[in-house]
Amino acid sequence: MANVAERNNVHVRGAGDRAMVFAHGFGCDQNMWRLVAPAFERDFRTVLFDHVGAGGSDLTAYDWAKYSTLSGYADDVVEIGAELGLKDCVFVGHSVSSMIGVLAARRAPGMFGKLVLI
Repeated sequence: MANVAERNNVHVRGAGDRAMVFAHGFGCDQNMWRLVAPAFERDFRTVLFDHVGAGGSDLTAYDWAKYSTLSGYADDVVEIGAELGLKDCVFVGHSVSSMIGVLAARRAPGMFGKLVLI
């Protein structure tokens, strides 16, 4: 099984002390942030990833039971944050990832300082 970064095709860029995590909605992938995320790289460490089943994620990691609810996706977000040691980060969630971010923030409150829900 792939590690968390490989499973979710995680890419970290930028130079800031604080991280900004960009989460795409269903039906797209991290490519949707290609024109937005670079604008924040001077002030933030940007984190882009693909939900399992999308983009460059490990498609073999898809589990019908785990991903039958948003809870499985929220678990992945928390795992990504834990692997990267994120604290007080800004979470930017598009569409369904807005609710995934809310669920993740409830599970790991110190990991998220701000939620931007689009």
